[in-house]
Amino acid sequence: MKEDFTIQDAIYLASGGDAFDLHNNHQFTEMVYLLSERRATLTWNRRSDDWVPATEPSQVQLVFIGVSSFRFMPRDPEMPFTEDDCLSSAGYWTDEDWCDGVMVFEGEPQSDWLRAFAFQSGAIVAIAADEAQAIIRR
Repeated sequence: MKEDFTIQDAIYLASGGDAFDLHNNHQFTEMVYLLSERRATLTWNRRSDDWVPATEPSQVQLVFIGVSSFRFMPRDPEMPFTEDDCLSSAGYWTDEDWCDGVMVFEGEPQSDWLRAFAFQSGAIVAIAADEAQAIIRR
């Protein structure tokens, strides 16, 4: 998958020379998968908490174009719903036996690995696509 962003330390989205903390400073607000367009969009909005710097973007979207695989692994029903909007880690997903969950991997992924996002609630979104773009709104 061709991406115009990278994930650093499992929680930072790096794009255009900046890195944005999707775990502490943003909350996951929306996931849209348009089957007819083969497009998926994940959206995070800046948290309103005092510790969040005003320099953080108001919104971060990841748009996946040419989606060939979209997976949603369910949340842990024992977790409170307040944990659904908090990114735990971002990395890759593969169905190979050696991998047990979302793996943090910085480097060149295998071509069949899916980009994956795990949340504090245990939910996981994993996507394979032709390309992915970051849209940063200030």
